[in-house]
Amino acid sequence: MLFMAIYNYAPEDRDRVIERTAELPEVTGVSLKGEWFDVTGHRVFRLFEADDEAHVAASVFQWTDLGLAEVVPVMETKKALKLLRRTAKTK
Repeated sequence: MLFMAIYNYAPEDRDRVIERTAELPEVTGVSLKGEWFDVTGHRVFRLFEADDEAHVAASVFQWTDLGLAEVVPVMETKKALKLLRRTAKTK
């Protein structure tokens, strides 16, 4: 399943976030699909795929000492639209 994690950190932790990003080990059961830094603020966006909630937690817990994390389950739009259309037809 795909997840978008949005990490918010304090401006004074910027250097620690950069260091952490460079040194993070891979988490078994989690595959990083992409990562983006918000150039207007102090956020990092990470798209990853995880086998289950334990692997999601293991990935997110690596960052909780540096700020807040919001994790949102996501799916590709085409797939979501097919699911929504199918659901609408059964009502």
